[in-house]
Amino acid sequence: MNKVTFKSIFIFSILAIIIFSCNIEPYEGEIPDAISNKNQGVFKVDFDGLTYEADNIQATLLNDVFNITGFRGNSGEALTLTVFNPSLGKHALGVTNNSLETNAAAYTEANNTGSGSWVAFSQANVSQGEINITGINEIDKTISGTFYFTGTNASISKAKEFTKGVFTNVSFEASLGGGNTNNNTFFAKVDGVEFKENLIAGIFQTLNGVSTIGISATKDNLQTIGFNLDGNILPGEYTFNTFSTPMALYNRSMSDINTGTGILKISTHDKAKKRIIGTFQFTASPFLSTGASYEITEGSFDVTYF
Repeated sequence: MNKVTFKSIFIFSILAIIIFSCNIEPYEGEIPDAISNKNQGVFKVDFDGLTYEADNIQATLLNDVFNITGFRGNSGEALTLTVFNPSLGKHALGVTNNSLETNAAAYTEANNTGSGSWVAFSQANVSQGEINITGINEIDKTISGTFYFTGTNASISKAKEFTKGVFTNVSFEASLGGGNTNNNTFFAKVDGVEFKENLIAGIFQTLNGVSTIGISATKDNLQTIGFNLDGNILPGEYTFNTFSTPMALYNRSMSDINTGTGILKISTHDKAKKRIIGTFQFTASPFLSTGASYEITEGSFDVTYF
């Protein structure tokens, strides 16, 4: 069993992945000078005739995977970029020779109830956009670049253009350790093989008057077992649902997203100490497509959320 602390924000959302292609233009302006933003740098992009500028940026460069998420406000609105084997230069979105290593981008709307995700991703050899990394400072741990993409919302079968995207002097973490003293624990097996996570996270959120607890265990900055629970969940036995709490998720990659059917048992939920303990098992099946299912067994967690 791995004991890990956390220092990043966890957002639990199911990203709908579909095939889509259209012509899009790259960003051609100058990259702006960095603003202070608590030394996080700049992260912005244009869509719907307006500019989205993040006020909280979280980034990691770990195990040859670059992840950057720009959050705006406290309503769950976020935009995420993922690049495998990052290096200076251009990286196409949605083009891959390996289903576990596909560059991608996704935007989650504020107060998202499950249908507000816009994803740049393709299972075909057709790019949905581009991330151009223009600078990586290994000493100061900062990264800069530009991006653009077409995001598709599978729920309403519409596309949205994201243009003139920039991230400038964004600070990144090169590890997943540190942050608090909670000593969260997590254990599970996937098809009989132990899931050896690098990061365990828990967060309490209230959106539109509905409170939820998100719990996630992430492996190699890519694979995730996660749960979305009612914020007031009581000790007892529950059945996982697809579109309401409690919900279980297993992501092998951004192209292999699976929701769970199975059993959750909560033994302790101390709201004062923000500690929740439980066990679980579920079958993870493809969310929007056909494909392999996975058996998640012998699951347990002891997590203090924030």
